Amino acid sequence: MQGEIEDRTTPQSARRRRFRRAAIAILLLSVLPMIPVIFAASMAHFAGCRLDESGGHPCLIGGFDAGPVLYTVGMGFFFIALLAMIAGAVAAAIWIAAAIYYVLRGMFAGR
Repeated sequence: MQGEIEDRTTPQSARRRRFRRAAIAILLLSVLPMIPVIFAASMAHFAGCRLDESGGHPCLIGGFDAGPVLYTVGMGFFFIALLAMIAGAVAAAIWIAAAIYYVLRGMFAGR
């Protein structure tokens, strides 16, 4: 009887590991493109410069006008990050639907 319990729990624990890995991958892939946006915003903030959608503003960092570069990195990657977050939300919705399916399937399989 003890062997039967171990055999039943092994596929479920493997499935849980796959679901956890998928959740972590979804989270990382949807948050990863935000790193350049956060970096550009932080650089502009600490240099006392403006960073917004209206264009590149003058921003001297170490004698170099980094305003256009910060604008390109901040706003260009913002669009990519937005798309990644949308894709992450869709992937998370699919993940949740699959998790609910497997939970309900496991609940009603004993009937």
